[in-house]
Amino acid sequence: MKMPGWKRGIIFAILVVGSLFMVFPFLWLLSTAFKPESDAFDGHLIPGHPTFANFASVLAPGSSAEVLRWLGNSLLSAIVASLAVMVLDSLAAYGLARLQFFGRKVILYLLIASLMVPFIAVLIPLYLELANFGLLDTYGALILPYTANAFGVFLLYQFYTNIPKELEEAAIVDGAGKFQIWRRIFLPLGIPATATLGMMTFMGVYNDFFWPLVATSSNSMRTMTVGVALMAIGPYSTNYSLLMALTVFSMIPTFIAFIFAQRQLMQGVATTGINL
Repeated sequence: MKMPGWKRGIIFAILVVGSLFMVFPFLWLLSTAFKPESDAFDGHLIPGHPTFANFASVLAPGSSAEVLRWLGNSLLSAIVASLAVMVLDSLAAYGLARLQFFGRKVILYLLIASLMVPFIAVLIPLYLELANFGLLDTYGALILPYTANAFGVFLLYQFYTNIPKELEEAAIVDGAGKFQIWRRIFLPLGIPATATLGMMTFMGVYNDFFWPLVATSSNSMRTMTVGVALMAIGPYSTNYSLLMALTVFSMIPTFIAFIFAQRQLMQGVATTGINL
């Protein structure tokens, strides 16, 4: 049954208004980044006196804000954590989806149950554990807590259970071992789901604020999110134009990553279902 034109018009209007509400903060951020400090709150969305001075100040050599170091810390921790998650979670998901062993279902359900535990509940034990190993304020503290997660295992588990068993049986007949089956069959076929997991992990680690704030103490080990927050806390006042320029600069890596991974991301979301 075709929807009447007036109903489609109402739905379209609601979607437009909702989109404007979501896009406006980003437009204001982008506009303020190109304004002088004196025009930050002039009420105009289009800068009256556009300038690149804020970006030049952010990237100026010898700047007290070690922006490039913060960016490097964020990118390093996000990339390494994403690669580790894709490999470790894929192996764990393959084991739970295809290998038959005692307690497999129990492990799977405990894994799913762990998704309900909030991060704040394990924050202190995790902090004390890393402190005992002397890993606080190091790259280990920024990377290790993200290198495996229950959500990634569960996501890939859904995909692996839908791969035809005939492919696995044919590989066994050809003499392939368990690791070879994972590497030559499940890993290539699971590229969409694995890429989705990697992209989600990259964005999650790169944008995380609370854990890097707790786990690091020196300025040189801060990440971009923490650095932006530190710049926002001025001794007397905050230069919002400079702060917005730094925020825009910090968004560039995730924007580029999404552009290159969007096809795999959409395909992974479409092909990953739920099957216990």
